Amino acid sequence: MLALTTLLLPTLLASASGRADGERPVANAATMQAVVASGGRIQLREVARPVAGPGQVLVKIAYAAVNPGDWKIAGSATSDPAAAPAPGADAGRDAAPSIPGVDGAGVIVTIGPGVTGYRIGDAVMLWSPARGTYAQYVAVAADTIAHKPASLSFAEAAGMAHAALAAWNLLIDQAQLRSGQTLLVLGGAGGVGSAAVQIARIRGARVIATASGANASYLRSLGAATVIDYQAAHFEDQLRAVDVALDTVDVDNAYRALAVVRPGGYLLSSVGLPSAAQCAARAVVCRDRTLTGTPPRIVLAQLADWSRAGLFRVNVDRSFELADILAAWQYSQAGHTRGKAVIRIGGKPCHRTVCRRMTTP
Repeated sequence: MLALTTLLLPTLLASASGRADGERPVANAATMQAVVASGGRIQLREVARPVAGPGQVLVKIAYAAVNPGDWKIAGSATSDPAAAPAPGADAGRDAAPSIPGVDGAGVIVTIGPGVTGYRIGDAVMLWSPARGTYAQYVAVAADTIAHKPASLSFAEAAGMAHAALAAWNLLIDQAQLRSGQTLLVLGGAGGVGSAAVQIARIRGARVIATASGANASYLRSLGAATVIDYQAAHFEDQLRAVDVALDTVDVDNAYRALAVVRPGGYLLSSVGLPSAAQCAARAVVCRDRTLTGTPPRIVLAQLADWSRAGLFRVNVDRSFELADILAAWQYSQAGHTRGKAVIRIGGKPCHRTVCRRMTTP
């Protein structure tokens, strides 16, 4: 976990006219505001705006989602934010790695060569594995976006992609979860956990989830048949021979889950696994997330269809302004998010306030 100390940091914010409601202005059409990470330091800066290359679209971001990987990666970032490309250069490839954020929602403003099926002005939800969504604009591959369902707000759509893609990869691509099986979700109320509960319910699996007692009703509303209050009981004392266990909490929970998965079953984790020898001794298949499997565009389109049908939803637990990014990350670090926290792109600026430096203890 990251420790936070304070440091005054100037930012480069300029005035311009013609901005949308709630949007902070940028100096010109070649620049944008973004959170930039460098050497563990976080700044809200004016940087070169990316452009849409072949197969890409440029999206004006309305909301970005908060994921634990954002602050973990930013705490060790070593890139130099001053080394951003000159305005007009292809900033998408070079600048994005120093800008956190892997998913969000917004409106397409530019379509690159070779892109079909989308128009300027389309509202979309997106996944950006190269990061960069903590910014006013991001250039992403057209095969990592989907049209935003009208039933979802931009805030809700922003929290869809990363968590649900992870849950899909683990449950469907790897464990091939099917109707009639029993799934144990450790940390069911978080982003990946909430997505996993719903995907499993739609697939016809029986879902058991761990969470605090305060989140029991929420998880039942998503489709969990049983909720175990981790503050009151140990799941390994109550369960045996589950078909699939998914751990989103920590590696200690993965070790404990190994004892409750049946031989031939799957232990899946986004936070670490027991050793291969320990898994083999229990005859359990242990897997973590991969970036292979069902193409993101197919998964996102399916999630969008489920959302339109009222089968899949994203709970927005908290919304933060872009200038309050460290408060958002502290909230994420506390580990009690119900669904997703999101960041509204725009709003109050960071200049003339105390920004903070992030260091690892």
